[in-house]
Amino acid sequence: MTHSALPRLTLERLWQFSLQYYGDRRIKDACLKLQNVYGGNVNLLLLLKWLDEQKLALNQQDLVALNRALQRSETLLIQYRELRRQLKKEVPDSLYRESLQFELLLEKQQQSDLVDCINQLNLSKTSSAKLTQIYCEQLSADSLVAIFNPSA
Repeated sequence: MTHSALPRLTLERLWQFSLQYYGDRRIKDACLKLQNVYGGNVNLLLLLKWLDEQKLALNQQDLVALNRALQRSETLLIQYRELRRQLKKEVPDSLYRESLQFELLLEKQQQSDLVDCINQLNLSKTSSAKLTQIYCEQLSADSLVAIFNPSA
C-alpha cells in the first residue's frame, strides 16, 4: 500500500483520539501506572494505540525516531510534572488547576512532535496490531498489555 493511501495523522486527530481513549477510567489508571511505575511515555503509548487501531506497523528504526522526537520535551515535562506534584499541597486550587492546564499544553506539544515525526516515516499496513503490546513488554509492564489490548 502506498504511503498516500494510509490515514494521515494530524495533531487534532491524535489529541481527540487521546482524550476519548484516556477518558476510560481503566485506561487512565493503566496509563498513569505505565508512566509512574514503569517510566513509560503516555503520549507515545497513545500514538502506538492509534497506529494499532489503524493497523499500521512500525519497525525498530521508526521507534528510535519516535523516542528521539520525545527527547525535546520529555525532560521539561517530567520536571514540570514533579514540580506540580510538590506544589499541590502548597498552592490554592485555582493555581493548581492552572498548572494542570499548562501541563496539558506541554503534553499537546509533545504529541505535536510525535505527529511531525510519524508523518516523516514510511508506514505500512499490518494484519496484527501489537505496538502497544511491544511497548509494554519493552518496559516490563506485561501486566498492562491486557488493559491496552483486551484481545491480546
